[in-house]
Amino acid sequence: MKIGTFVALALGTLLFATTGLVLAAAITGGSGTPGRYAHAPAVVVTAGDLAEPGHVNFPGGVPDRTFYAQLKGGPTEQIGRPWSAAAFSGHRLTAGRAPANDNEIVVPGGSAGRRVTVLTAAGSRPYTVSGVTVPVGFESAVFFSDAEAARLSPRVDAVILTEPPHSVPAGLKVLTGDDRALADPHARRDAAALVGLTTIMGMATAVAAFVSVFVVASTFAFSVTQRRRELALLRLAGATPSQVTSTVLREAARMGVVASAAGCALALLAAPALARLLAAAGAAPTWFTVSPSLASLLVLLVAFGAGVALAAVGSGAAAVRAGRVRPTEALRDAEVDQRAMTPFRWLGGMAALAAAAGALVLTFALPGPYGAELARYTGPALIVALALLSPLTIRPLTRVLVPGGLLVRANTLASVRRAAAVTAPVLLTVGLMSSLWGTAEAANAAGSRAARHEYGSATSVVLPAGTPGLNREVTDKLAGLDALTVASTTIYAVPEAGILYGPSPEPIPFDARAVNRADLLDLPVLSGRPADLDDSSIVVDETLGRDVGDKVRVLLADGRPVTLRVVAVTELGVAGGGALVTTRHAGSSLPTAAYVRGNLPADLLHDLPVTVLPLSQWSAASDAYRAGQVRLALLVVGGVAVLYTGVAVANMLVMSTRRRSRELALLRAAGATPGQVLRMVAAEAALVVTVGALLAGIVTLVTSGGLWMALNRVAEGTPWSFPVAPFLAATAACLLVALLSAVLPAAAGARSLPRPGE
Repeated sequence: MKIGTFVALALGTLLFATTGLVLAAAITGGSGTPGRYAHAPAVVVTAGDLAEPGHVNFPGGVPDRTFYAQLKGGPTEQIGRPWSAAAFSGHRLTAGRAPANDNEIVVPGGSAGRRVTVLTAAGSRPYTVSGVTVPVGFESAVFFSDAEAARLSPRVDAVILTEPPHSVPAGLKVLTGDDRALADPHARRDAAALVGLTTIMGMATAVAAFVSVFVVASTFAFSVTQRRRELALLRLAGATPSQVTSTVLREAARMGVVASAAGCALALLAAPALARLLAAAGAAPTWFTVSPSLASLLVLLVAFGAGVALAAVGSGAAAVRAGRVRPTEALRDAEVDQRAMTPFRWLGGMAALAAAAGALVLTFALPGPYGAELARYTGPALIVALALLSPLTIRPLTRVLVPGGLLVRANTLASVRRAAAVTAPVLLTVGLMSSLWGTAEAANAAGSRAARHEYGSATSVVLPAGTPGLNREVTDKLAGLDALTVASTTIYAVPEAGILYGPSPEPIPFDARAVNRADLLDLPVLSGRPADLDDSSIVVDETLGRDVGDKVRVLLADGRPVTLRVVAVTELGVAGGGALVTTRHAGSSLPTAAYVRGNLPADLLHDLPVTVLPLSQWSAASDAYRAGQVRLALLVVGGVAVLYTGVAVANMLVMSTRRRSRELALLRAAGATPGQVLRMVAAEAALVVTVGALLAGIVTLVTSGGLWMALNRVAEGTPWSFPVAPFLAATAACLLVALLSAVLPAAAGARSLPRPGE
């Protein structure tokens, strides 16, 4: 039993510390090794963390511009730059010469002298390759003459200096040393990836803490309950209740220190491995890692302290109960559970049940998006409630599931605490995985349905093929049709200074869509007319707290300030906040899709880098892509936690089965064969897994049902579905673990049990 509690606490600390270390590394961030400006002593860029680089107005130095420029058939992330900046990035000619005029370019790899087609935001144009550079790892760049680069991209993104300046104007900053990596092409993409990773790992750490607290506390309580005969003997020997309690607490504290230290030590190995897996899966930058830092030290201290505290709290309540029982009652209670529900279980279970019921009521009462968000918290609260109250459900469910007269039924009814100790982690495993999966899938389905509704009048979708977006050649071809072009961008709302925001309010980022015709969108409008959208106006959702006619000061993706008039206010969508602006405010973002109503001439887009799909096929592909992202997040958030609870199931069963050696010996002495004993043990394990799975099914039904009702108020017609596959897979995994963990310890001792008459 001491080994079982040690394993539970060490693994719980390991889980919490590992996710916490990765979360800390994601928050503190990093920028990797400088690449683009590795050979530049200093670089001047715009200050602030914006979606795109702003225009740098700084005298002197070498102006650098980065813009979309892709060789036909080249990589989608290829960019264009002026040749004068090439040397500061380590680009060197291996053949040919620098561009001598605006019709020549230098490309990575290949041969000089050939004619190539370059795709830019303005369209495609032929150029002559005057020179070739050695490809570098941090970017794939096509170099133009300085004049041609300025024509293609008037904005100066950075100014390269041979030495740091004494001062720079407000709104600019100087990057030197490792900070030069912040101006690399991957810097903003990596920053966005770290934001997403922070969200995922924040959820994973919260789930890890929830699971660890629950499992560790249950394991310690069960371990102390298993030792009631030993504690009763101490009472018979003259020990007072306080002495028994202090003895157990000291043991728990010693075990807590050792197990927590072991978990933290293992986390130092597990966290870097998890970081590498996340980077390989594309959920983190390629350079992302977990390294020693002050933040990581704080995480380890918190994990260690939490583990020690859990050991004390988890064993304390049970130790106090054992110390208060009279010696003769304790000896009798060691064989048959007289009272499985304790005051703590009653209070905690009813409080969690009330919280779950309150969240469910508010899910129906609040507006759809807010109710849908709150519905996500119903599942964890209900899991805690049913786990604490599980002793109340085990007896009636056992009577329903198992016919009378069977030893399996009698054993389970007589040992409710033992059954509840295994039922709880099964409930946690199956319920957590199913509810997380179900809510994510339901939200994904509602988002897809809302998107289909918004673009429902379209018959076909034009998508980029081998390029990051649709260039002007494509959009010009579509200009004569009923075609809606959409580019994803970011705007920053500038709140008014005051009590709420303080004297220096920070701009608030908003996801926005830049469209050419808002009248082709079917939006949930609260007031105003989206069709009135023009270059001087904006459509916002209700979260911004503005009305039609209000003036909104915003920063565009590159930080340029602009004041826009609100022409329409929409409801909050399933996917969160958003805004609509015209394509003039898209910044450097290319349209990611064009939705066409009516017939699209077959030869209109001939030889252009696009793919045309029917709306239904595009919708299915989008659903599949989002589902893949959801599954990746679920694997990170729930996978490790579910694995841990599976270990808890095995741990509980191994502890209880080894404790039952005398009981099994008596069965053998009464005439039972080894096979009969093992079948009984297996049937008991299957029964408690079934009870836990049934309770998890209730959790999943309530959670998915409440979420379905909330989402239907946002995206009417969203189908209700039960996550059958995750539910069955988690249940089957728990059943397999339970059978192995119960039967194998029993089988090891079955061969040496006494035969009748011996």
